[in-house]
Amino acid sequence: MSHLSRIIVCLLLFALCGCAMKESGTTVEKDTTMNQKSPAIVLVAFGTTSDKGRQVFDVIEQAARRRYPDHDIFLAFTSQTVVDRLHKRGIQVRNLEETLAVLQAQGYRQAVLQSLMIVPGQKDAEISQVPTGTLQATYGQALMATPEDIRAVAAAVNEDIAADRPTVFVTHGNSKHPRYNQALLAFAATIEAQSDSTFTCSVEGQPGLAKLPKARMQAEKAGAVHFVPLMLVAGDHIENDVLGDEPDSWKSLIGVPEASCSQPLGYNAGIRDIFFRHLDTAMTALQAVEG
Repeated sequence: MSHLSRIIVCLLLFALCGCAMKESGTTVEKDTTMNQKSPAIVLVAFGTTSDKGRQVFDVIEQAARRRYPDHDIFLAFTSQTVVDRLHKRGIQVRNLEETLAVLQAQGYRQAVLQSLMIVPGQKDAEISQVPTGTLQATYGQALMATPEDIRAVAAAVNEDIAADRPTVFVTHGNSKHPRYNQALLAFAATIEAQSDSTFTCSVEGQPGLAKLPKARMQAEKAGAVHFVPLMLVAGDHIENDVLGDEPDSWKSLIGVPEASCSQPLGYNAGIRDIFFRHLDTAMTALQAVEG
């Protein structure tokens, strides 16, 4: 058989096979693996340049992976200043816009953006303002979004209240937008009702440092004071504003021989559970949109 004859026979066999597949109902389908991915989970935090402070994100990510084994977990920072500073140090992190672009490039169709902010404030609101492109997205609320959340947070941090010295809860606060301090004030009322040696202060805005003198009076009697960060990360505010050696740090203003400090909220399993309950609600909403 000539070379040309062999080519013609092969083409005829190929055509016959194609007809047989069509008649039997067999079709070659496009790989839909990319469209079958479970929704991605993006944990969205302000971020920190503190090396020690960033360790908490590993703890939170690991907890999320255990709770959501069928979903890929991503971390995004909202502070471009933090992202830029880390990049200059060779530490690779992404902002939220970059993270969403990566998800789309990897074929995700849906995502839950879970805020890791403490209160539903200015930084939390910025999350929903980032364009999501082709992604269907829902948003998990900040930690203290409802009165029920505030009571749950107070219960979760109750174990951090010291028995032998006054306890000062360290919050951030917002001096530019006082309405965003309402959740902090509600938390202060709730936690301070549990003990007359418990106080809540803020780095800026309300509740401010008004209760620090009373905490100092009790600390002088006890010879010690205990701080509890009502913050996800123990970054610059805790390391410097509270525990620093400068004369205007909270530790220096109280001026007692011993100052102890609890770990930040990200290490508290009860706090993570509140975030994850909000994530569950957002995931349910996303499934409802898809259905």
